[in-house]
Amino acid sequence: MTNIFASRLSKIKYLPVLIIAYLAALVMLPFIKRQRYVIGGHSGELFEDNGKAFYEFLVNNKSVSAENVIWYSKQKNALSKQINVNRIGSFKGYFDYFTAKCALYTHSSSTDIAPLAFHFKFMQPIRIYLDHGIDGLKKVGWTSKIEPADGYVVASKVGREIKQQYWHLSDDLIIDTGLARYDRLFETMQGKSHSHVTRILYLPTWREWNYGSEQSEFESTEYFQKIVAFLKDPRTYQLVAKHHVILHVELHPFCEPYLNTFKKQIGHIDRIEFAFGNISDEIIKSDLLLTDYSSVCWDFLYQNKPVVFYQFDQERYLKDRGSYLDFDTQLFGPVCKTESELLVALHDYIAGEEKVSQKLRHRYFTHIDGNNCARVYSVIEELSKDAKNR
Repeated sequence: MTNIFASRLSKIKYLPVLIIAYLAALVMLPFIKRQRYVIGGHSGELFEDNGKAFYEFLVNNKSVSAENVIWYSKQKNALSKQINVNRIGSFKGYFDYFTAKCALYTHSSSTDIAPLAFHFKFMQPIRIYLDHGIDGLKKVGWTSKIEPADGYVVASKVGREIKQQYWHLSDDLIIDTGLARYDRLFETMQGKSHSHVTRILYLPTWREWNYGSEQSEFESTEYFQKIVAFLKDPRTYQLVAKHHVILHVELHPFCEPYLNTFKKQIGHIDRIEFAFGNISDEIIKSDLLLTDYSSVCWDFLYQNKPVVFYQFDQERYLKDRGSYLDFDTQLFGPVCKTESELLVALHDYIAGEEKVSQKLRHRYFTHIDGNNCARVYSVIEELSKDAKNR
């Protein structure tokens, strides 16, 4: 996966087409009604997450014409046969950006939609930072590079405080609408109970300090050894087999070069699935999340599903990456530092002896009602009215 915050020097190649498209938009703008919504995410590599959720909301919105909703992708591949797509860095991509009503993105407008376009002060659309997850377990190390936007989406008062204190954003720019993709989660939650655990999603996140490791070097890391040791532990198999539980393991995209190494070391173990890919469906299907620091934990809390944290390297993680939350007092599930502690915590949830804290759930989510996209849309409409009245 691309480093989405690579040096801006790599984007200089876009300058000629950017300037030409800007001048063309400048000439044509008086004759164009700004109705387009341009949307992107994950550097144009994936059609998922909050960007996808809001794209689909707009396409199904009777007040918006589907032809005015455009997704931005690195390449116009098979995706363009399913949805309306612009290629990032193309003339049309830039032209549609500068003449759009609103641009929405999950990482930055420069990586997801129109490289370097935010430098032009005139003709900017309304810009909404949808975010790709809830801030909390991972400190963002690039706050000095945050691009200007008209609204930054958060899910609660806690999220608002983080954006103010650590991102140094003014309160009027922070919009507590809830994340767009949670509307789908709300729909799938209706009429369902998660009292019985039959499927566990294990989602270990990446460690920046392992980036670029050779195969042999990676195998010697604590990260690799702890994951393999847990999955190969006879006690793990006994636990899932006894209670008829499936343990579904999904690796971080940065683990792709080491996928075969994992499979070779772990081998085939009954009731343990090893996969690599889109986890959207797994978030819905699974009854419990096992992770270390993944922001997917918020998706499970939103769904009222339990989370167990296995933080075997917590001390180093806090030193090298950092967190906005206190792991001892502000997390919503047991924090385990050893394999034995982990197995006890998993057993307690599988056996029904532990439940999700409703107090913490409502602290971290202002809205649990399936209307997050509608609230984002209302904010855009209000910002549009304000712009016309200036």
